[in-house]
Amino acid sequence: MPHMSPPLSIPSEDEQWRDEHQQASHQRLVLLCRPAVPETYRYLLRVRICAGSGPHLAIIGKNPSQADAVRADPTTGKAEAWARRQGFSTLTYVNLFAYRSSYPKTLNALEPAQAVGPDNDASICEAVRAATAVVAAWGNPNGIDRVRYDGRIRVVLALIRDVSNSGQGRDLSCLFVVGHLTDQGYPRHPLHWNLEPALRSWLAATS
Repeated sequence: MPHMSPPLSIPSEDEQWRDEHQQASHQRLVLLCRPAVPETYRYLLRVRICAGSGPHLAIIGKNPSQADAVRADPTTGKAEAWARRQGFSTLTYVNLFAYRSSYPKTLNALEPAQAVGPDNDASICEAVRAATAVVAAWGNPNGIDRVRYDGRIRVVLALIRDVSNSGQGRDLSCLFVVGHLTDQGYPRHPLHWNLEPALRSWLAATS
């Protein structure tokens, strides 16, 4: 009876992400986490993902979950694998809402200002100023009241417009998305980037 070779196993995207994450974990260095030990809020997380100098990417997500100065989570893992393939060396994470929760719909029980966090707008502005490019990555509302969600997005877009860069006003030309918008018209969350191509202009994607 002829010897039969076992069928080839093609790794899934999640398996590819795990392999990349394991290979790159020794290069990952947290540069800044604010606050240093997040509890209720995490305003800003800055990570170096490879050695050497390179462009700096700011990612504006929905709200922080588990990632902090000592641990990553699936969202940061996917985002960093994508950014590494695109040649970025540093990532800064900020969010529409700074309140930490693995279940976004819990933000509905909070007052709007409490969900956003008192230092969040300043942290978003800081991240935009420092970045070579900014990616909108907040995804669909996922249970957050849509009126509240869309209103917060408008506020953050206005913050980006108002941020100065070397004394010059900065418009939304610095803002990008990864891949196509979702069926609901929002920029994709990093968990759904899935080996997507290079950045797309926010203005082109939303026009």
